[in-house]
Amino acid sequence: MKLINKAMATAAYLGHDFNDELQSAIRAHNSAAHSITKVPPEELMFGRKIRRWLPLLNPGKVNHNDEHINIRDRESKIKGKQNEDRRRGAKQCKIVPGDTVIVERQTRSKGDSRFDPKKYIVTEQKKGNLVLTGSDGQQLRRHVSQTKLVHEWRNPNYKHVSQEQATKRQTREKKLPAYLEDYVRLIEIEKSSRDTLK
Repeated sequence: MKLINKAMATAAYLGHDFNDELQSAIRAHNSAAHSITKVPPEELMFGRKIRRWLPLLNPGKVNHNDEHINIRDRESKIKGKQNEDRRRGAKQCKIVPGDTVIVERQTRSKGDSRFDPKKYIVTEQKKGNLVLTGSDGQQLRRHVSQTKLVHEWRNPNYKHVSQEQATKRQTREKKLPAYLEDYVRLIEIEKSSRDTLK
């Protein structure tokens, strides 16, 4: 699209025919060495050098190592994916089959929570795409970003503490700060000296 937009802008600015300008841009793109493969796309496609307005120094067939080009292409794609994952903050999916999750509501009103309290069991997980089964047998397909893992946040043996018990907590031992020790001793010495004078 960038190539087409540039061709349109050039044609509009120079007053040329759009189709002629687009063909010229495509020829320039196909005859220039690609940034990853280091080979012009037309050479890879046709297996020979394309004749232009200038005479060719080495006409005829070209021999490129396809395996080497494929390795460079694969490495570039992996590097681009890693950069994009880092930029978006992508993380490895930690939800596995057997986990219990809640699902984000598709539509909600102002007072509703983001997640529906109904729980589902994960039956299948593939690259962040989950297959969920409810207690009634209903099956859903959701992405991991639309679910939340359910944790046991309260001990089942938890006993409610009354207000009186909560107020009768143990208090910690109170100590004077270390930087006031010299000051307190000085006052005690002065008191004891006054008492002896009396």
